[in-house]
Amino acid sequence: MEYAYVSGTYPARVVGSSPTRGTNMDIFREIKNLDFPVTHYIVVGSGIMVALGLKGANDIDIVVTPDLFQKCTLEGWEQWIKPNGGPALRKDHVELYLDVNAGNYNPTTQELINEAKIINGIPFLTLEKLLLFKKQYKREKDFKDIALIETYLKNN
Repeated sequence: MEYAYVSGTYPARVVGSSPTRGTNMDIFREIKNLDFPVTHYIVVGSGIMVALGLKGANDIDIVVTPDLFQKCTLEGWEQWIKPNGGPALRKDHVELYLDVNAGNYNPTTQELINEAKIINGIPFLTLEKLLLFKKQYKREKDFKDIALIETYLKNN
């Protein structure tokens, strides 16, 4: 298996997806094609799981700074409202948010960016933080991910 350089403790598969779940989207190429400044965004949701080869991707969720959000708005990204009432942008299979939160866990965008796991030059939410979010969400779709993350962290 081929691995990419990862800052921190766990390796990442270069492929960026798994044929068993989701699509074979190359998450690294898709994100790099956005050409966002690395200090202005963080890939959230299951992005880190895709980067590590734990699952495939259907979309890419990214939290961005207000300046980058405004820039994308002016560039014509589709605007919509998240279920929690917050603003969001969409272009193809990429969704942008100004924040991400769950229950009592509400880190700022800057806190998330500062604590990012950098894989192939792309900032990702860490597996540990993703686990916190997924346990707070308690959605049916998160239960499999929680098990995958816990097993991965135990074995790596």
